[in-house]
Amino acid sequence: MNTTGRTYSLIVSCSSFYGRHECLQFALFVGCYVLLDYGYFKIPVDQFVNVIYYHGVVAVCADLINWLAPLEHVLAKQNHLLSAKADLEIVRGCDGAGVLFLVMSAILVFPSGLKRKLLGLLLGIGLIYSLNLLRISALYFVIAYQPDWFQLIHTYVAPTLMVVLGCFYFACWAFGSTNQSHELA
Repeated sequence: MNTTGRTYSLIVSCSSFYGRHECLQFALFVGCYVLLDYGYFKIPVDQFVNVIYYHGVVAVCADLINWLAPLEHVLAKQNHLLSAKADLEIVRGCDGAGVLFLVMSAILVFPSGLKRKLLGLLLGIGLIYSLNLLRISALYFVIAYQPDWFQLIHTYVAPTLMVVLGCFYFACWAFGSTNQSHELA
């Protein structure tokens, strides 16, 4: 079993034993977040720019923008969304990873069954990924048409909205988990 598999097994095992010990639950949450973040920063920058960002974010956003506004003629180049009106660079930290790690950590340490956790992770990853694609696409339009607003929206509004929506998703998922466990009892 690889390190990631052992780490996940440890987190799942520990999360089933903590019961009502909130301090242990919090420590597991922080530990899980730190491990995910550590792994994230071990990925080489070239891998992000040329593979992950290009194929997973930039090309998808360029297609979305060109579908919504065909006259934009946005091109995807490495980690840049390029047009005659804007050059939006996607860098580490602008990929929604922080919010994704918060949601994943919360789900992993929450007392719930394995199937429920896997479903929560799958839906949560899809949600955060989709929201981030919409966020980046919206930022393209902001930088192209209202560049004075870019700093405010990029630094405060969009990240806060992502965190709030991630927390809302987790709360809905967790509420569903606790309802199911009470109904079975």
